[in-house]
Amino acid sequence: MGQEPLPLIRPMLAVNSLPFDSDLHLFEVKWDGYRGLLYLDGNTSLRSRNLLDLTGKFPELGHLHQRVARKPAILDGEVVVFEKGKPSFTRLQARGRLNNVQGIKRVSIESPAVYIAFDVLYAGGKSVMERPLRERKALLAEMVKPGTEIIVPDYILHKGRSFFDACVSMGLEGVVAKKLDSIYLPGRRSTYWQKFRHTLEADLVICGYQTGASGRKLGSLILGGYREGKLVYQGKVGTGFNEVEAAALLEGLHKIETDVAPLEIPLTEKKRTHWVRPLLVCSIDYLTTTREGYLRHPVYRGIRWDKAPEECPAVP
Repeated sequence: MGQEPLPLIRPMLAVNSLPFDSDLHLFEVKWDGYRGLLYLDGNTSLRSRNLLDLTGKFPELGHLHQRVARKPAILDGEVVVFEKGKPSFTRLQARGRLNNVQGIKRVSIESPAVYIAFDVLYAGGKSVMERPLRERKALLAEMVKPGTEIIVPDYILHKGRSFFDACVSMGLEGVVAKKLDSIYLPGRRSTYWQKFRHTLEADLVICGYQTGASGRKLGSLILGGYREGKLVYQGKVGTGFNEVEAAALLEGLHKIETDVAPLEIPLTEKKRTHWVRPLLVCSIDYLTTTREGYLRHPVYRGIRWDKAPEECPAVP
């Protein structure tokens, strides 16, 4: 009797939290990358959080099945591109834009990706998601032979606050606390996993744009999030992209312009706004929200090519 094919699974997600210490949790780095599940059997397949096939985007990760035992297997982790020893989301999202085979091959050498494996969901063709995290971590370390393309990261116990402070001082994105006895809940956002960030984050839909004073350059992006099936205005962001990124964004937005407003915005903003079809998702850092629900001090971090607009709830 043949082996059953591995099922397509959406990854488990974390909730936001303030840093804490705990004897019941482990604490690991929150990596600034693309979340992805590795499907490993006679070959390697990489799937995004919304099940898109990313394998062709990262050819340097195409042989990871040769570094993992107990196949068929599914690993959970993050695809990261490093720059000067730290994850660079800018470099990663530049790679995510590429569709040309030769261009992808070139950047895979210039800016190689690394798969950070932090959980195992299937081993030997069988689910291990009902096993507690501490056991899955031990199994993962046993299964993976680390190398330049795949890493099993360390974690610490007890001292979540000081670990968070250390990560922030090193310029890392933050920390994830995970309950040691927790099972894996595919596709669910659970308090079993809690993320600490020194800023808040949101993935929002680009609904329009405004040009700068000259009228030729990108000034800001109009942002929206879904609430009860409808896009609502979350403010605009005009910082975080350099001139090259701004020019590339503006060129792409020109191609999806529309006369139809996808959401309501303040009257004072309407005359300056060029509408676009709500197809693109971008990642935003911000400090808090105003009484109206607009982001305060938002900073653009990059396009989320791995995420669909419908997956972007409005910030409360």
